[in-house]
Amino acid sequence: MRARRALAITVAGLAVFAGTAGASPIKWVSVDLGAHRFGQLRTPDRIVAHAGPSEIGFAKQGGHCGCGDGPRGPMLFDVAPNGSVWLLDILNHRLLVWQSGHPAGPARTVPLKGLDVRDFVLGRDGTVYLYAVYAEPPAGDSGANLWALKPSGQVLWRAHARIRNALRIGPSGVLYSVGVADKAGWTPLTTAAGRPLSVAKQRSSSTRSQPLRGGLHLVASQVGVHEVHFALVDRAGRVVRAWRIKSSTHVALADRVLAPTLKGDDLIAAVDVSRQAGAAFLWEHELVRLTPSGLGARFAVDAKAVYGDDGAEPITALRFAGDGRIYQLRTSPKIGASVARYALR
Repeated sequence: MRARRALAITVAGLAVFAGTAGASPIKWVSVDLGAHRFGQLRTPDRIVAHAGPSEIGFAKQGGHCGCGDGPRGPMLFDVAPNGSVWLLDILNHRLLVWQSGHPAGPARTVPLKGLDVRDFVLGRDGTVYLYAVYAEPPAGDSGANLWALKPSGQVLWRAHARIRNALRIGPSGVLYSVGVADKAGWTPLTTAAGRPLSVAKQRSSSTRSQPLRGGLHLVASQVGVHEVHFALVDRAGRVVRAWRIKSSTHVALADRVLAPTLKGDDLIAAVDVSRQAGAAFLWEHELVRLTPSGLGARFAVDAKAVYGDDGAEPITALRFAGDGRIYQLRTSPKIGASVARYALR
Protein backbone atom coordinates (compact mmCIF):
# COMPACT_ATOMS: atom_id res chain seq x y z
CA MET A 1 0.00 0.00 0.00
CA ARG A 2 2.86 2.38 0.87
CA ALA A 3 4.56 1.78 -2.51
CA ARG A 4 1.28 2.34 -4.36
CA ARG A 5 0.72 5.61 -2.46
CA ALA A 6 4.26 6.74 -3.25
CA LEU A 7 3.73 5.92 -6.91
CA ALA A 8 0.54 8.00 -6.97
CA ILE A 9 2.41 10.91 -5.37
CA THR A 10 5.17 10.64 -7.96
CA VAL A 11 2.68 10.57 -10.82
CA ALA A 12 1.01 13.70 -9.49
CA GLY A 13 4.42 15.27 -8.92
CA LEU A 14 5.48 14.64 -12.49
CA ALA A 15 2.37 16.40 -13.77
CA VAL A 16 3.27 19.49 -11.74
CA PHE A 17 6.94 19.03 -12.55
CA ALA A 18 6.34 19.51 -16.29
CA GLY A 19 6.50 23.28 -15.99
CA THR A 20 9.14 23.52 -13.24
CA ALA A 21 11.95 21.25 -14.36
CA GLY A 22 14.65 23.45 -12.85
CA ALA A 23 13.21 23.04 -9.35
CA SER A 24 13.11 19.25 -9.36
CA PRO A 25 15.79 16.69 -8.48
CA ILE A 26 14.74 14.57 -11.44
CA LYS A 27 17.56 14.30 -13.95
CA TRP A 28 16.10 14.65 -17.43
CA VAL A 29 17.53 13.06 -20.55
CA SER A 30 16.86 15.56 -23.34
CA VAL A 31 15.86 14.35 -26.80
CA ASP A 32 15.49 16.91 -29.59
CA LEU A 33 13.68 15.53 -32.64
CA GLY A 34 14.08 18.80 -34.56
CA ALA A 35 11.80 19.46 -37.54
CA HIS A 36 10.07 16.33 -38.81
CA ARG A 37 10.41 15.57 -42.52
CA PHE A 38 7.13 14.12 -43.70
CA GLY A 39 7.02 11.46 -46.40
CA GLN A 40 10.33 9.80 -45.50
CA LEU A 41 8.77 6.57 -44.26
CA ARG A 42 10.71 3.49 -43.26
CA THR A 43 10.48 0.47 -45.57
CA PRO A 44 9.43 -2.64 -43.60
CA ASP A 45 12.08 -5.21 -42.82
CA ARG A 46 9.57 -7.95 -43.64
CA ILE A 47 5.88 -8.57 -44.33
CA VAL A 48 4.90 -11.26 -41.84
CA ALA A 49 1.25 -11.68 -42.89
CA HIS A 50 -0.84 -10.88 -45.97
CA ALA A 51 -4.40 -11.53 -47.13
CA GLY A 52 -5.72 -10.43 -50.52
CA PRO A 53 -8.86 -8.28 -50.85
CA SER A 54 -10.96 -11.37 -51.62
CA GLU A 55 -9.77 -13.13 -48.46
CA ILE A 56 -10.91 -10.53 -45.94
CA GLY A 57 -13.96 -8.35 -45.41
CA PHE A 58 -14.20 -4.66 -46.25
CA ALA A 59 -17.26 -2.41 -46.30
CA LYS A 60 -17.65 0.44 -48.75
CA GLN A 61 -17.15 4.01 -47.57
CA GLY A 62 -20.05 4.85 -45.28
CA GLY A 63 -20.89 1.18 -44.67
CA HIS A 64 -20.50 -0.60 -41.39
CA CYS A 65 -20.53 -4.05 -39.90
CA GLY A 66 -23.41 -3.50 -37.51
CA CYS A 67 -21.13 -3.99 -34.49
CA GLY A 68 -19.87 -1.14 -32.35
CA ASP A 69 -19.25 2.19 -34.07
CA GLY A 70 -18.91 0.80 -37.57
CA PRO A 71 -15.36 -0.21 -38.59
CA ARG A 72 -15.14 -0.78 -42.33
CA GLY A 73 -12.44 -3.40 -42.26
CA PRO A 74 -9.82 -5.09 -40.06
CA MET A 75 -8.47 -2.80 -37.35
CA LEU A 76 -7.17 -5.22 -34.70
CA PHE A 77 -4.24 -7.67 -34.73
CA ASP A 78 -1.67 -9.23 -32.43
CA VAL A 79 1.51 -11.30 -32.66
CA ALA A 80 1.88 -14.38 -30.44
CA PRO A 81 5.12 -15.26 -28.60
CA ASN A 82 5.65 -18.08 -31.15
CA GLY A 83 5.58 -15.55 -34.00
CA SER A 84 2.13 -16.42 -35.36
CA VAL A 85 0.08 -13.42 -36.50
CA TRP A 86 -3.60 -13.05 -35.58
CA LEU A 87 -5.97 -10.64 -37.31
CA LEU A 88 -9.61 -9.90 -36.53
CA ASP A 89 -11.61 -10.13 -39.77
CA ILE A 90 -14.43 -8.21 -38.14
CA LEU A 91 -16.91 -8.16 -41.02
CA ASN A 92 -16.67 -11.95 -41.36
CA HIS A 93 -16.72 -12.53 -37.57
CA ARG A 94 -13.52 -14.58 -37.37
CA LEU A 95 -9.85 -14.53 -36.49
CA LEU A 96 -7.31 -15.24 -39.23
CA VAL A 97 -4.07 -16.94 -38.13
CA TRP A 98 -0.73 -17.00 -39.99
CA GLN A 99 2.04 -19.38 -39.02
CA SER A 100 5.40 -17.81 -38.29
CA GLY A 101 7.49 -17.63 -41.46
CA HIS A 102 4.50 -18.22 -43.78
CA PRO A 103 3.10 -14.78 -44.66
CA ALA A 104 1.44 -15.62 -47.98
CA GLY A 105 -1.94 -16.55 -46.49
CA PRO A 106 -3.66 -17.51 -43.24
CA ALA A 107 -3.16 -21.11 -42.17
CA ARG A 108 -6.48 -21.33 -40.35
CA THR A 109 -9.44 -19.39 -39.02
CA VAL A 110 -11.16 -19.20 -35.64
CA PRO A 111 -14.90 -18.46 -36.04
CA LEU A 112 -16.48 -15.86 -33.75
CA LYS A 113 -20.01 -16.02 -35.12
CA GLY A 114 -22.55 -13.94 -33.25
CA LEU A 115 -19.98 -12.01 -31.22
CA ASP A 116 -19.44 -8.25 -31.22
CA VAL A 117 -15.66 -8.15 -30.62
CA ARG A 118 -14.24 -4.80 -29.51
CA ASP A 119 -10.65 -5.94 -28.88
CA PHE A 120 -8.52 -9.05 -28.42
CA VAL A 121 -5.04 -9.92 -27.22
CA LEU A 122 -2.92 -13.07 -27.02
CA GLY A 123 -1.65 -14.35 -23.69
CA ARG A 124 1.80 -15.80 -23.18
CA ASP A 125 0.43 -19.34 -22.92
CA GLY A 126 -1.55 -19.03 -26.16
CA THR A 127 -4.85 -18.02 -24.54
CA VAL A 128 -6.94 -15.69 -26.72
CA TYR A 129 -8.64 -12.99 -24.64
CA LEU A 130 -11.64 -11.23 -26.15
CA TYR A 131 -13.45 -8.08 -25.11
CA ALA A 132 -16.79 -9.11 -26.60
CA VAL A 133 -20.52 -9.49 -26.08
CA TYR A 134 -23.19 -11.31 -28.07
CA ALA A 135 -24.63 -9.21 -30.88
CA GLU A 136 -27.97 -10.81 -29.98
CA PRO A 137 -27.66 -12.24 -26.44
CA PRO A 138 -29.31 -15.63 -25.93
CA ALA A 139 -31.98 -15.94 -23.26
CA GLY A 140 -30.47 -15.97 -19.79
CA ASP A 141 -27.02 -14.84 -20.93
CA SER A 142 -24.96 -13.30 -18.12
CA GLY A 143 -23.61 -10.49 -20.27
CA ALA A 144 -20.01 -11.28 -19.25
CA ASN A 145 -17.73 -9.26 -21.53
CA LEU A 146 -14.33 -10.94 -21.01
CA TRP A 147 -13.76 -14.24 -22.83
CA ALA A 148 -10.79 -16.60 -22.62
CA LEU A 149 -10.41 -19.03 -25.52
CA LYS A 150 -8.04 -21.82 -26.40
CA PRO A 151 -6.11 -21.22 -29.65
CA SER A 152 -8.67 -23.52 -31.30
CA GLY A 153 -11.49 -21.18 -30.29
CA GLN A 154 -12.91 -23.35 -27.50
CA VAL A 155 -14.19 -21.21 -24.62
CA LEU A 156 -12.21 -21.64 -21.39
CA TRP A 157 -14.22 -19.19 -19.30
CA ARG A 158 -16.22 -15.95 -19.33
CA ALA A 159 -16.22 -13.22 -16.70
CA HIS A 160 -17.43 -9.71 -16.00
CA ALA A 161 -14.63 -7.18 -16.35
CA ARG A 162 -14.05 -3.44 -16.11
CA ILE A 163 -13.03 -2.73 -19.71
CA ARG A 164 -12.99 0.65 -21.39
CA ASN A 165 -10.63 0.99 -24.34
CA ALA A 166 -8.36 -1.97 -24.94
CA LEU A 167 -6.78 -5.16 -23.65
CA ARG A 168 -3.04 -5.44 -23.10
CA ILE A 169 -0.72 -8.05 -21.56
CA GLY A 170 1.53 -6.86 -18.74
CA PRO A 171 5.13 -7.91 -18.01
CA SER A 172 4.15 -10.87 -15.77
CA GLY A 173 1.49 -12.18 -18.14
CA VAL A 174 -1.38 -10.42 -16.35
CA LEU A 175 -4.19 -9.23 -18.64
CA TYR A 176 -5.00 -5.51 -18.27
CA SER A 177 -7.65 -3.13 -19.53
CA VAL A 178 -6.40 0.36 -20.40
CA GLY A 179 -8.34 3.54 -19.76
CA VAL A 180 -11.02 2.39 -17.31
CA ALA A 181 -10.73 5.00 -14.55
CA ASP A 182 -8.69 7.48 -16.61
CA LYS A 183 -7.04 7.47 -20.02
CA ALA A 184 -3.65 6.35 -18.68
CA GLY A 185 -4.93 3.88 -16.09
CA TRP A 186 -4.24 0.13 -16.17
CA THR A 187 -6.72 -2.28 -14.56
CA PRO A 188 -5.72 -5.95 -14.02
CA LEU A 189 -8.36 -8.42 -15.17
CA THR A 190 -6.61 -11.76 -14.53
CA THR A 191 -3.90 -13.32 -12.40
CA ALA A 192 -0.51 -14.13 -13.92
CA ALA A 193 -1.81 -17.69 -14.33
CA GLY A 194 -4.69 -16.44 -16.48
CA ARG A 195 -7.58 -16.78 -14.03
CA PRO A 196 -10.19 -13.99 -13.89
CA LEU A 197 -10.14 -11.51 -11.02
CA SER A 198 -13.31 -10.37 -9.29
CA VAL A 199 -14.61 -6.94 -10.24
CA ALA A 200 -13.82 -5.74 -6.72
CA LYS A 201 -10.21 -6.94 -7.06
CA GLN A 202 -9.93 -5.29 -10.46
CA ARG A 203 -11.07 -1.99 -9.00
CA SER A 204 -8.77 -2.10 -5.96
CA SER A 205 -5.68 -3.15 -7.97
CA SER A 206 -5.88 -0.50 -10.70
CA THR A 207 -2.84 1.70 -11.27
CA ARG A 208 -2.56 5.12 -12.88
CA SER A 209 0.38 4.17 -15.10
CA GLN A 210 1.65 1.34 -17.28
CA PRO A 211 3.39 -1.52 -15.42
CA LEU A 212 6.72 -2.67 -16.84
CA ARG A 213 9.14 -5.44 -15.90
CA GLY A 214 11.20 -5.25 -12.72
CA GLY A 215 8.45 -3.45 -10.83
CA LEU A 216 8.81 -0.29 -12.92
CA HIS A 217 5.94 1.88 -14.13
CA LEU A 218 5.85 4.24 -17.09
CA VAL A 219 4.44 7.73 -16.69
CA ALA A 220 3.78 9.62 -19.93
CA SER A 221 2.91 13.33 -20.00
CA GLN A 222 1.84 15.75 -22.73
CA VAL A 223 3.44 19.07 -21.78
CA GLY A 224 2.64 21.20 -24.82
CA VAL A 225 2.27 21.02 -28.58
CA HIS A 226 6.03 20.61 -28.94
CA GLU A 227 6.98 18.55 -25.87
CA VAL A 228 6.19 15.16 -24.29
CA HIS A 229 7.75 13.37 -21.32
CA PHE A 230 8.34 9.71 -20.45
CA ALA A 231 9.47 8.64 -16.98
CA LEU A 232 10.31 5.27 -15.42
CA VAL A 233 9.24 5.04 -11.77
CA ASP A 234 10.28 2.25 -9.38
CA ARG A 235 8.29 0.49 -6.64
CA ALA A 236 9.27 3.13 -4.08
CA GLY A 237 7.95 5.90 -6.28
CA ARG A 238 11.38 7.17 -7.29
CA VAL A 239 12.00 8.36 -10.85
CA VAL A 240 14.67 6.05 -12.28
CA ARG A 241 14.97 7.77 -15.64
CA ALA A 242 13.04 10.49 -17.45
CA TRP A 243 13.13 11.73 -21.03
CA ARG A 244 12.08 15.16 -22.22
CA ILE A 245 11.24 14.95 -25.93
CA LYS A 246 10.98 18.15 -27.93
CA SER A 247 10.23 18.83 -31.59
CA SER A 248 9.79 21.98 -33.63
CA THR A 249 6.94 20.09 -35.36
CA HIS A 250 3.71 19.44 -33.44
CA VAL A 251 4.33 16.33 -31.35
CA ALA A 252 1.92 14.39 -29.14
CA LEU A 253 1.66 11.17 -27.19
CA ALA A 254 0.37 8.57 -29.63
CA ASP A 255 -3.42 8.73 -29.32
CA ARG A 256 -3.86 5.00 -29.88
CA VAL A 257 -3.57 2.63 -26.97
CA LEU A 258 0.10 1.89 -27.57
CA ALA A 259 2.09 0.15 -24.86
CA PRO A 260 5.79 1.16 -24.89
CA THR A 261 8.21 -1.61 -23.99
CA LEU A 262 11.64 -1.97 -22.43
CA LYS A 263 14.51 -3.51 -24.38
CA GLY A 264 17.36 -3.81 -21.93
CA ASP A 265 17.75 -0.31 -20.45
CA ASP A 266 16.11 1.32 -23.48
CA LEU A 267 12.48 2.39 -23.84
CA ILE A 268 10.81 1.80 -27.20
CA ALA A 269 7.89 4.18 -27.69
CA ALA A 270 6.02 6.22 -30.29
CA VAL A 271 4.91 9.81 -30.61
CA ASP A 272 2.62 11.37 -33.19
CA VAL A 273 3.91 14.20 -35.37
CA SER A 274 1.54 16.31 -37.44
CA ARG A 275 1.30 19.46 -39.51
CA GLN A 276 -1.40 21.24 -41.50
CA ALA A 277 -0.27 21.78 -45.10
CA GLY A 278 -2.99 23.73 -46.87
CA ALA A 279 -6.04 21.49 -47.08
CA ALA A 280 -3.96 18.41 -46.22
CA PHE A 281 -3.29 17.14 -42.72
CA LEU A 282 0.08 15.42 -42.47
CA TRP A 283 0.30 12.81 -39.73
CA GLU A 284 2.92 10.13 -39.02
CA HIS A 285 4.04 7.91 -36.15
CA GLU A 286 7.61 8.58 -35.03
CA LEU A 287 9.09 5.42 -33.48
CA VAL A 288 11.90 6.13 -31.03
CA ARG A 289 14.37 4.09 -29.01
CA LEU A 290 15.21 6.07 -25.89
CA THR A 291 18.53 5.15 -24.27
CA PRO A 292 19.97 6.24 -20.90
CA SER A 293 21.95 8.92 -22.76
CA GLY A 294 19.37 10.06 -25.32
CA LEU A 295 18.04 8.93 -28.70
CA GLY A 296 19.29 5.58 -29.94
CA ALA A 297 17.30 5.23 -33.16
CA ARG A 298 14.19 6.62 -34.86
CA PHE A 299 12.05 6.22 -37.96
CA ALA A 300 8.58 7.15 -39.17
CA VAL A 301 5.64 5.08 -40.41
CA ASP A 302 2.34 6.12 -41.95
CA ALA A 303 -0.30 6.92 -39.32
CA LYS A 304 -3.09 6.52 -41.89
CA ALA A 305 -2.25 3.00 -43.03
CA VAL A 306 -5.55 1.47 -41.82
CA TYR A 307 -8.56 1.78 -44.12
CA GLY A 308 -11.67 3.27 -42.54
CA ASP A 309 -9.78 4.63 -39.54
CA ASP A 310 -12.16 7.49 -38.76
CA GLY A 311 -11.67 7.50 -35.03
CA ALA A 312 -13.52 4.27 -34.23
CA GLU A 313 -12.14 2.78 -31.03
CA PRO A 314 -10.41 0.65 -30.11
CA ILE A 315 -7.86 0.23 -32.84
CA THR A 316 -4.50 -1.52 -32.76
CA ALA A 317 -2.45 -0.28 -35.68
CA LEU A 318 0.93 -0.84 -34.00
CA ARG A 319 2.30 -3.48 -31.64
CA PHE A 320 5.56 -3.27 -29.71
CA ALA A 321 7.04 -6.71 -29.06
CA GLY A 322 9.31 -7.52 -26.14
CA ASP A 323 12.17 -8.38 -28.50
CA GLY A 324 12.32 -4.79 -29.72
CA ARG A 325 10.47 -5.45 -32.97
CA ILE A 326 7.56 -3.30 -34.08
CA TYR A 327 4.56 -4.52 -36.07
CA GLN A 328 2.19 -2.38 -38.12
CA LEU A 329 -1.21 -3.20 -39.61
CA ARG A 330 -1.82 -1.88 -43.14
CA THR A 331 -5.15 -2.36 -44.90
CA SER A 332 -6.90 -1.35 -48.12
CA PRO A 333 -9.86 -2.76 -50.09
CA LYS A 334 -7.56 -2.80 -53.15
CA ILE A 335 -4.61 -4.72 -51.69
CA GLY A 336 -6.16 -6.45 -48.68
CA ALA A 337 -4.46 -6.55 -45.29
CA SER A 338 -0.84 -7.01 -44.28
CA VAL A 339 1.29 -6.83 -41.15
CA ALA A 340 4.73 -5.28 -41.54
CA ARG A 341 7.66 -5.81 -39.19
CA TYR A 342 10.38 -3.30 -38.27
CA ALA A 343 13.33 -3.23 -35.88
CA LEU A 344 14.74 -0.22 -34.01
CA ARG A 345 18.38 -1.14 -34.18
